[in-house]
Amino acid sequence: MIRKGASYRPFHIDPTEDRPELPGKRGASDRPTFGSIIWYSMLRLVITIGAAVLLYDHVDYSEWWWITIASIYGFVIFPAQVQYNHFRQSSRQIIEETLCSSCRFFNPDGLHCTKLDEHVNERYLPCEGEGWEPKSFEEE
Repeated sequence: MIRKGASYRPFHIDPTEDRPELPGKRGASDRPTFGSIIWYSMLRLVITIGAAVLLYDHVDYSEWWWITIASIYGFVIFPAQVQYNHFRQSSRQIIEETLCSSCRFFNPDGLHCTKLDEHVNERYLPCEGEGWEPKSFEEE
């Protein structure tokens, strides 16, 4: 069921939901976005490099390289891969079943409407179908 966003009403409580829809949270979802995966990966990379710099004086140089490479993989790359795979699995339904997925303005990598610059989820379509334009055959 697709609902309109909360922009025209101050507060809406749906009895079928666990939590009320708050104004300003249109399109909010528990699903991580592609940008949040990149952001947290960069944050973990900065922390890992900082820890590697602090560890540099306490460990032999050849061991330091191996520890740094292993920690970058273990704390940055692997969690990002797991989060991205979870993101792709959880967003498969939106990519395959919503009206937005057949629109030319839909970016499936970030579940993002490029026309209105908003994220799409199961309960929220940014244009509510009014700004929908079909994809051309060349784009597919």
